[in-house]
Amino acid sequence: MGKIRPLSENLIGKIAAGEVVERPAAAIKELVENSLDAGATTVTVEIREGGLSYIRVSDNGSGIDESDIRMAFERHATSKISREQDLDSIATLGFRGEALASIAAVSKVTMTTRTAGRETGLKVTNEGGKITDIKETACPQGTTITVSDLFYNVPVRKGFMKKSGQEATAVHDLMTQMLLSRPDVSFRYISNGKTEYHSPGDGQTATAMQTVYGSRAMKEMKAVDDHGNGLVIKGYVGIGENARGNRSQEFFFINGRVMHSKILNDAVETACRERVMIGKFPVCALYITIAYEAVDVNVHPNKLQVRFRDETGVYEAVMSAVLNAIRVRDAFEQPVEMVLNKGREPDRQPVYKESVKPFIIQDSIVQVSKTLPPEAAAPVPQERPVPEFREVRKTEDIRPFTPDIPEKQPASVYTAPQFSAVKESAEQINTILPDIKKPMKVFGALFNTFILVEYEDQLLMVDQHAVHERLLFDKLMQEQRSQAGQELLVPVIISVTNAEQRLLEDNRDTLESIGLVVESFGERDIAVRTIPMILGETQTQDFIREVITELENGKEPTFEKKRTALLQTACKHAVKGGEALTEDELRSLLDTMIEKKVTPTCPHGRPLVVAITHYELDKKFKRIQK
Repeated sequence: MGKIRPLSENLIGKIAAGEVVERPAAAIKELVENSLDAGATTVTVEIREGGLSYIRVSDNGSGIDESDIRMAFERHATSKISREQDLDSIATLGFRGEALASIAAVSKVTMTTRTAGRETGLKVTNEGGKITDIKETACPQGTTITVSDLFYNVPVRKGFMKKSGQEATAVHDLMTQMLLSRPDVSFRYISNGKTEYHSPGDGQTATAMQTVYGSRAMKEMKAVDDHGNGLVIKGYVGIGENARGNRSQEFFFINGRVMHSKILNDAVETACRERVMIGKFPVCALYITIAYEAVDVNVHPNKLQVRFRDETGVYEAVMSAVLNAIRVRDAFEQPVEMVLNKGREPDRQPVYKESVKPFIIQDSIVQVSKTLPPEAAAPVPQERPVPEFREVRKTEDIRPFTPDIPEKQPASVYTAPQFSAVKESAEQINTILPDIKKPMKVFGALFNTFILVEYEDQLLMVDQHAVHERLLFDKLMQEQRSQAGQELLVPVIISVTNAEQRLLEDNRDTLESIGLVVESFGERDIAVRTIPMILGETQTQDFIREVITELENGKEPTFEKKRTALLQTACKHAVKGGEALTEDELRSLLDTMIEKKVTPTCPHGRPLVVAITHYELDKKFKRIQK
């Protein structure tokens, strides 16, 4: 007798359910997506005990017609596609026809539904995948599905569920995605009787973001609105204080569907890498519109993974869009705002030092960049030479900070230089600064680390090390872009496979443009003749391996190793916190920072400037009671 036998329909249903409904959040995802496909504008999700004992999803969508009731609970039955060609242009969220059948196979389901034009609706009871009752009932238009005792008939699967609190967290994260994916839909999410979210559904992305993150965080978000390589990219990105310790708050919505993609994660993180601290990740909600045939969403049963036809084009378009969004302002115009802590600071032992009288430079002037139409922009003056720093490649006899010193002025007055449109490296943006002057007072350096500046109605604290590090790093990056590679006296021979050899040969022009020259050297070797200036010969082999990996992944080399080496050089030679600078050196550092319109963070992502507003100080000193 043969050993191969067909499975029973009941067992087939349970196995299929395990692929689709792995936990309560997965079941809710399928049900909410069906609600959205039905045209719902309001969706309510309620759970108890993390969804293990009770789930209810109700909507005001089109409802299910009486003639389709039984078919709705059948496997592989759907209204979303009808022919094979439809798989190339999927525009709905659910399309495989597995959701309701899979959920019903492992739980007890009650569904009420009414279509437009009917006076009464229908109530359907399904237990373990079998419909036990259908009858008329009074209900609003739309569909409500209640799921109880999830996995009651699959005890092994139920035993692998997390604690109810952990399952509730997974549902909470899911509802965050759903809420952000459809700002035009009003979502209400209730857990154990408490309303966690309730979005207005006004169609505004900013409103949906505020529902999730709050108004304070939303003020710091950067709007993204760009297009390129066949993509339209909109949304928001959060950097600085909004950054998180993992990628859980990086959301991508492709043609309305929430998706996971390492390519998109890499694009956003590369764009933001100098605007968030090392070990932190940006927050983002990006809405990407792309031709349906250019993206494959049917990669995995959970429909979360996505594959693009042109991965390089997608990466470049998203990275460029995010870069454009976060380059809006410079450090002086975008300081990190400090809200004074209401709590009592811990007691500290006083440290007695010789008192130093701060110098005050009165009636100083800086210019402030404003967004003006072209016709309102001031004429662009001639660009003056920027302060030059001492060569930083040699370590011997290096002063931490040696800028050009401006001409001596009366002790009581310091005038910042006039600034012009400056086209800097890729780290910078083009700006035309109108002729607007505002007073600035410089009080010296606190703890020989933070330069104190009164500017408008704020007290600014400028980190002298972070600013100098940023200036040195930008200077080195600009020099590297303008220099060819350095030729090795003796070529470095590296063993590679045939495929790797062909890959390097096919990308010869790209590699040479950044100073890397390699040639075939026999059947299994390559000869590296020129490497980027910043790399030493000992780093060549590791560098080539990284280049090959990036090329294999369809990306042009990003040369993170080269950037890391530059960063270390800048950090090593920048003036240190706690190191005393002269009055002229402090002023020159501020001059250069403002003139260069530097990125508001150091290369590690730390802020350059922190601000305390006049209003906050007044509150702390009880001058105002609000």
